[in-house]
Amino acid sequence: MRGKGLAFGAATVVNAMPSGYGAALGVNLKTEAEVELVDGPEIEVEIKGDARESGTLAAEAFKITLERFGIRKGGRIKTESEIPIAVGMKSSSAAANAVMLATLDALGKKLGDLEVIKMGVEASIRAGVTVTGAFDDACASYLGGLHVTDNYGRRILKSIEVEPLSAVFLVPEGKRYSGQVDAQRLKAYARPSLLALDDALNGRHWQAMLLNGMVMARAFDADPMPMLMALKNGAISAGFCGKGPAVCAIVSMESEGEVVDGWRGLGWRIIRSRTNSSSARQGW
Repeated sequence: MRGKGLAFGAATVVNAMPSGYGAALGVNLKTEAEVELVDGPEIEVEIKGDARESGTLAAEAFKITLERFGIRKGGRIKTESEIPIAVGMKSSSAAANAVMLATLDALGKKLGDLEVIKMGVEASIRAGVTVTGAFDDACASYLGGLHVTDNYGRRILKSIEVEPLSAVFLVPEGKRYSGQVDAQRLKAYARPSLLALDDALNGRHWQAMLLNGMVMARAFDADPMPMLMALKNGAISAGFCGKGPAVCAIVSMESEGEVVDGWRGLGWRIIRSRTNSSSARQGW
């Protein structure tokens, strides 16, 4: 019994770590998962392109899906992604969603979208790859579009349809894992984070993204200059991705080249994408 699943990356609009409330925007960078069910308890995980990364999250997503139906089996899991790991571009949410959908496909089962999203959040918590549960990221990855959420209550407060735009990521060297984040220190930034959240709830989501970006750059001791460079070169907004170190610029299609050219001199990796309104898929 084999199955496939596909989910997408996302960009931070409001980081949920300071207050528990967040917002994220889907982008069309893909993560694909394949699952084969096997007899016995063994779970094997292969992360194509980055064998050094832990397979704990994929294994937890697989186990939680089987637990939902009271099934005991082992599995072989393979994931392949366009999303760099541990740079803030929601690789964990995309992986959890894709593995769960692939497992459901292998089982020949269906579940509601929000149930799968919440199960993926639980898998991320069990695997220790999130501070808040990342419900905002999981929603943006799975549903597409922009979602403002209560992460601890696991509620969508507002969903916003975003027009097709370029999403350009600047990815400096280095990774930052959830275990490296001082969650208590981030709570000192709750007030400006909630101001950004209010902007997002009231339709000023690009303003929210920029405010959050500046605040989180300060919180993580990152240089805000790449965000300011993007704005100078025509970006609609720019922000700091999750716990970083990646930065995202939201740009009209005609201004994308100017933002990319401005960033090129920094010598870091640049990834071009688009805003995404498509849902994750079970099988394809």
